[in-house]
Amino acid sequence: MKAALLGFLFLAATSAALAAEVRIKDYKFLPEKVTVKAGETVKWVNDEKRASHSIVFPQEKIESERLLGGDSWQRKFERPGTYPYTCEPHPEMKGVVEVLP
Repeated sequence: MKAALLGFLFLAATSAALAAEVRIKDYKFLPEKVTVKAGETVKWVNDEKRASHSIVFPQEKIESERLLGGDSWQRKFERPGTYPYTCEPHPEMKGVVEVLP
């Protein structure tokens, strides 16, 4: 019983921190712009079946591993600001994370 309760609490805490989800489909980030609060997390999910993608924040020199179909990657944003990103193998794909205080 204790293990089940602890598992539930962990899942609740994890999902509470996830503020936005971006899907990758048809060589686009959907939605292209998300807004979160400082301390919240954004998750990217690759819905492409035959294309790999990555999430690159060039201003900060941060890049995810290559995401194959069905893979996901998360990033927690600690500071307010505007965070543009792109896909390394497909630089025409662009997105923005806006982080509010």
